[in-house]
Amino acid sequence: MLKTFSLLCLFTLTLLSQTAHGTGLLTAAEKTASATEAPIAQVKEPSYNYQDSLFRDTPRGALAGLFEASFEQDFDKAAKYLDLRYLPDDMDAERGPEYAKQLIAIIERNIWVNLQEINDTPDGTSGDQLPTYRDAFGRVEVKGSEITLLLQKVPNKQLGSIWKVSNATVAKVPLLYSELGYGPVVEWFVKHVPPGHLFKLNLWEWALLVCYFLLALLVVIPITWIVKKLILRTDYQYKADVAHLVVGPSRLLVALLLVRAWMAHTTLSANVIAVVNTGFLLLIAVVWFIWSLTDVIQNSLRLRWISQGNSQSASLLRPLANFTRVILVALAVLIWLEHLGFDASTILAGLGIGGIAVALASKQSIENFIGTITLYSSAPIKVGNVGRFGTITGTVEEIGLRCTRIRTIDRSVINVPNARLSEMDIENISEREKIRLKTDIRLDYQTSAEQIHLIIDDIRALLEQHEKVEESPLRVTFKGFGLYGLQLNVFAYIGTTDFAEFQRVSEELHFGIMNVVSKHGSRIVPVVPVAAAQP
Repeated sequence: MLKTFSLLCLFTLTLLSQTAHGTGLLTAAEKTASATEAPIAQVKEPSYNYQDSLFRDTPRGALAGLFEASFEQDFDKAAKYLDLRYLPDDMDAERGPEYAKQLIAIIERNIWVNLQEINDTPDGTSGDQLPTYRDAFGRVEVKGSEITLLLQKVPNKQLGSIWKVSNATVAKVPLLYSELGYGPVVEWFVKHVPPGHLFKLNLWEWALLVCYFLLALLVVIPITWIVKKLILRTDYQYKADVAHLVVGPSRLLVALLLVRAWMAHTTLSANVIAVVNTGFLLLIAVVWFIWSLTDVIQNSLRLRWISQGNSQSASLLRPLANFTRVILVALAVLIWLEHLGFDASTILAGLGIGGIAVALASKQSIENFIGTITLYSSAPIKVGNVGRFGTITGTVEEIGLRCTRIRTIDRSVINVPNARLSEMDIENISEREKIRLKTDIRLDYQTSAEQIHLIIDDIRALLEQHEKVEESPLRVTFKGFGLYGLQLNVFAYIGTTDFAEFQRVSEELHFGIMNVVSKHGSRIVPVVPVAAAQP
């Protein structure tokens, strides 16, 4: 899991580095507010035909060369971009690589340099209230005083003059580094981690991030393990789900928050702070936490509602939880994009236009979703119900977001789109509290009125004495004179919802009726006369 997170983070950083844009020269105070929007700007194709092999013909070329040398960890070369003449007595030109390294640290931690705004002509910038032989490339604030970082034109035997970092600025590097440079922890990593880069970050910066994260896990894992054990010892019904939430997403989320808290009290480069401030891993942790928390809430509500007999609401939890997840994750992503500097309202407007196109393309799916809401809200059927749905008779096995699965009496499965199902005439057989018994009996016209009275009385008594027959309504009546016989109507309710039991009781009653008719010397005739058997 962590490996996947790291790869995603690196991919995001690559995209951000490609899309980052310059913001001019910032002071240290300004940088605190907009801090670390991107690393030192990369060099574009030079617009000046440089004669110096180190590109020191112009201020921009000198800075670009300095940054390139520092990126390659070649601080001997970087020292060639510093004016090491006339330094204070306590400074030595032989320590030029060390001064270059400290200067790069000061720049990385405190200012953003947009090389495209640095002059790219040998004469430098004019009208900036500085001498013609000096150009500014940044400002930092130390103890309430603003110090300008300068480039200076110095003599050169071959070209006449070249540009370097001013000796006045170099003279202030040790003081600036003590105030604005790296702390002892970062210094240890700088000294002990081999030089090199990975995805535009120094290897020591990656090592620092990894060590902070591992240290945070060492602190968080024992604490979350203890909390898990305490939760599992409780009598809480859903303790297993909560324990998984604690040792899973909560562990990662707390570890990342702890790393960010430590980073806030550590002297770091703008590059590292930019990595932390993207919040990509934090977004992953929050989304994972939301996802798992939704599972916990869904499972607890489902078990509670099922125990209360509200299975219909319980079956609604699954699509509702999925919908909630999508909304919360989308909200988290929008907040993250807003944090990165994107305009969330513009994104939403674009999604709205795209949503119209998607809606038109998925018209049927939307109708089915609305049909699902209708089925859940009006609840004409529930999972497990037996019913007639148009010409289909079967048991409801699942009410999904798109269709409802029905198992027919033949044991085949039919998936009916919810949009169509919501418009059908639905007969919910399972909602019957009892089953009707209704039958017509046709007696031979040779049956007398007295025999009919006795037959009616005995059939009524037969029904009243059966334990499964409801007392009311219960009717046995002489309906009239039919085309083929004298018609008796039997109407009653069997007190069961089990169709198999209804059939058994119905069979008993029909046999009893046949016996009653035979007992009183009459006979039951069919609707259509049966031809007499030929001898």
